[in-house]
Amino acid sequence: MVSREELLQAAPDENVWVSPLGEGTWVAVALCEHHAYQATEVALRIEQRDGALTSTLLAFPTWREAEQTPWAYIAYQPWLTGLAGEVTDGKIALFYKGRGIGDCGEQVVYDLTAPVVRIAEYRAKFECDGEWVEPDSWPLVPQQVLDDQTPAVTDRDAGALLSAVMLRWPRVDWMGHAIVRGDLDADSLGEQWIGGYSRNWDTEQTWYHLVRAEGDALRSWDIPVATDTQFSLCQPAATLNFESAAVLAINDGLCDRLRVGWDATSDTITLDRR
Repeated sequence: MVSREELLQAAPDENVWVSPLGEGTWVAVALCEHHAYQATEVALRIEQRDGALTSTLLAFPTWREAEQTPWAYIAYQPWLTGLAGEVTDGKIALFYKGRGIGDCGEQVVYDLTAPVVRIAEYRAKFECDGEWVEPDSWPLVPQQVLDDQTPAVTDRDAGALLSAVMLRWPRVDWMGHAIVRGDLDADSLGEQWIGGYSRNWDTEQTWYHLVRAEGDALRSWDIPVATDTQFSLCQPAATLNFESAAVLAINDGLCDRLRVGWDATSDTITLDRR
């Protein structure tokens, strides 16, 4: 790892730079690692409210195609890996090289104006064929995937939820389009729910992580991704929706929905497929 200070002979405080997004709102981008031909950075959204500054870690939606999933999907992670441009008109462009010669990769324009980052444009050249083509002319990724997986909520609470789960579980692929709100435990306080997944490469087991946020408190439950157990998912890029006030459904698009309820006696979730 080479810091920006070593690479550019910059002062230590130049590892972080701040750009305005709007009245009382800024984005701070910090360099974490410098690789052979690109870098890894993180970004914070900073807001001035009631005379104080607050910050949340920004989540960036990324195209995913994995062996465990039957179709492409969009997942949120806290990293900007590639070559990021300057913040202009509330947007930042990221060029990710699939390999050093730059004949494949992804080019994304992110809209940072809302607390939840949105995709303004996504181009990709997935085939590393040795032929250089300007990234601006790479094909657009299928719009249907972007439309289907655009977050329904992009307000401050949703941004705070993504920030909280990424800080707690940074290696999980979070489904930003599956953020839902309800009162499953009927305590009249209401909560936010989100799902994501990760793979344990030592055991080769994939887990779906269901998280509840009530205020600042997070609780999580791990559900296996398998085909040999009753209360598991068939593939991990699943979505959430409330079928009723007392039933939260996890839909993986392959098997019957896994329905989540609440057991007040044991203060935890219940699972059912009925």
